[in-house]
Amino acid sequence: SALLLRAVRGDSERISIADILDALDARAFGLATLLFSIPSILPMPPGVPTVVGFVLLIISAQMVVGRHELWLPNFISKRSFPRPALVSAMEKVAPRLEGIEKLAQPRLLFLTGKIGTILIGVVVLFMAIVLILPLPFGGNFPPALACAVLGMGLAERDGVIILIGLTASIAATVAVSLLTVVFIQSLPEFIGWMAQSLADFWSWLTGSLGF
Repeated sequence: SALLLRAVRGDSERISIADILDALDARAFGLATLLFSIPSILPMPPGVPTVVGFVLLIISAQMVVGRHELWLPNFISKRSFPRPALVSAMEKVAPRLEGIEKLAQPRLLFLTGKIGTILIGVVVLFMAIVLILPLPFGGNFPPALACAVLGMGLAERDGVIILIGLTASIAATVAVSLLTVVFIQSLPEFIGWMAQSLADFWSWLTGSLGF
């Protein structure tokens, strides 16, 4: 938690993804997954969840192929966020992370070894694709939370936290699927309501103007 806070704090108004990764350490796949999941858990400026979704996609793809050093293309690493918003989000999450850190310990290490990291990468890759999609309001929260838990488990080398993250990933998939189905089913009704509201407004407007 202290490292993540140090990574986002500074004097400038904006902070780039490259600045954050430099502060985390180029090999910190777990910390990078955790940090870039947080903006989709808490309220952030529009567009941020999509950007961090692409970052998580690239990070997880490298985990799947077994890279040891984290790399991002320039057009991603040069993207920047408003620093105050990111610092505020991290300060809200930091106390909870500190609580988890007191309980975390290296265990079930096979889940954070080479094969385990590839498995985590596959799950985060899927969750990142979900984050990039134009989901209904609140749809980003479940997959982002699952990624954050997996990143925490990987950073702490705690297989129990990894298992919780995998369970959260399954729950996130179910939640997003249900939310999307409900949204699609209610879309025609919503469009009809909007059309009727516009028609009523137009009738009122023309009547008020004497047309």
